[in-house]
Amino acid sequence: MDLHEKLIRVITSAKILFIVPGYAETKMTDIATHANLAVGTLYSLFRSKDDLLQFVFATTLDSTVIDHVQALPVAPLSADELVTHTAEIYQQANDKLHTLMTDYPTDARFSAMLDYLFTNFHEYGAYFLILERNPQMSPALLQLYKRYRQQLYTDIAQLLAALVTSGEVRYLSHPENDALLIIDQVFWWSAHKQYDSFDHQTNHYDQQEMKKCVVQQLTTSYT
Repeated sequence: MDLHEKLIRVITSAKILFIVPGYAETKMTDIATHANLAVGTLYSLFRSKDDLLQFVFATTLDSTVIDHVQALPVAPLSADELVTHTAEIYQQANDKLHTLMTDYPTDARFSAMLDYLFTNFHEYGAYFLILERNPQMSPALLQLYKRYRQQLYTDIAQLLAALVTSGEVRYLSHPENDALLIIDQVFWWSAHKQYDSFDHQTNHYDQQEMKKCVVQQLTTSYT
């Protein structure tokens, strides 16, 4: 097993366990067992659980980080660097959403919005859920996430209102409520269902097929 595969196994297992049962409840031995690796191998990769957590966050923000690991144990970003990088990613995500109003034709903006949400929550959903399930772990990262999530609700509500005005979606009396509904539904199928729903370990489904189903449902409801 090469280094890349070992890191992928560890990161995947850590994401799952840091969400359920949670960061404080998870031991390095639990992660090693889940990843089917020896505990000694895990400690050769990461000096501590905190270092592993920082690396999980870093690779979620930028998946190419894992390809640049050369020295072991892995030296993760510092807490300040992670906060800075996370803020930059949130800003990029906000900017990308705003381009929907200008870069897509008027008959494609609603579907582009849904695709944006699915992509965003698929990439960063584990990061968000780790913070939600472990609110005392990093107050700085949690505050960034709260601000980003609130901004997302506001931006989607404003986009929906604009789509109503242009006739791309049906009349909405309270776009802010519809923004909550759409975002939370997409987040459920992109992240919660995979990591922390009641039956996430036994109820398997094709994520792409479910995405198509949800998009079709929302498109039919709103356009």
